Amino acid sequence: MAELGARIWEVFGHDIAYDFSRLDAAQDGFNGLQPLSSDEAAGLASFDDEFEVRFVYNSNAIEGSTLTIGETALVLDGEFVPDRPGRDYFAARGSADGMAYYKRALLEGRSLSEDLVKDIHERTALDSQPAARGLYRRHPVYLRGSQTVPANWVQVPSLMADLVSAWTVSRQHPAFKAAAFHAMFENIHPFGDGNGRAGRLLLNYMLEQAGYPPIALTAEHRGQYLKALEDWQVREHAEPLVALIDTALLRELTARTSSVMQTRLPVLTDDRAGFDSINPAVAITEAPTRPNTKARRGVNEAPPTGLEPVTL
Repeated sequence: MAELGARIWEVFGHDIAYDFSRLDAAQDGFNGLQPLSSDEAAGLASFDDEFEVRFVYNSNAIEGSTLTIGETALVLDGEFVPDRPGRDYFAARGSADGMAYYKRALLEGRSLSEDLVKDIHERTALDSQPAARGLYRRHPVYLRGSQTVPANWVQVPSLMADLVSAWTVSRQHPAFKAAAFHAMFENIHPFGDGNGRAGRLLLNYMLEQAGYPPIALTAEHRGQYLKALEDWQVREHAEPLVALIDTALLRELTARTSSVMQTRLPVLTDDRAGFDSINPAVAITEAPTRPNTKARRGVNEAPPTGLEPVTL
């Protein structure tokens, strides 16, 4: 296997044979629902509030947090949850703060950079010592139960510079680019702690920058997620992680489209027969066709065939 620095450039230098056509059609269908009415926008705003709790809960549970999803909601509402480790409380607050920060960065038009990576980590790793937040590690780290070997700490600055540069110049499909960055970021493991939580926030920053919705990789499928990362990092098998992210994106697009369609469809006066039987996945493909206003760099007009997304 090539050295990590060489592998980073290799990963971003070519496409794998993966079919993103379903994802692209779903995103085009959702974009075709624009413009939204005030009621439709309000429904999506409520969806975003629910997503924040769902993301924070799952991202922290993957790392071993003991908070339930209900307790996570209380923490994000400013409540204190007794009989839980303080570390879990601060980890939840940090993930929410990191999400709010990257969304502001998107509104400000900030491009991916090492400074942005460090800034997101600094706000996310509230459960770490202040001196370790937003600073690359200066010591070795080891991953329990994994064959992945993190980078030598001396190489972290140069590897992170390579990773940001390779991602920036790549013309690959944006979903693939985000997945590749995530796999290589976690392989480098640039910080002493909080790499997983910061990495999943960076993944969503990249997806949203490309016009996709953010995703919540679930704690329920933690083993599948960690194995997919290891498959790419150790065995150079990219498909499992790409398929996992593709499936999560399709799930979020289906849910968001369903939210809009629930408001947009006429309300039957006698009963709601027919409404409840609507398939949100069909609603995606049958949405009015309009130009996609959120450009996705590197999307081929005829995506190559490949694996179908896994079903979670």
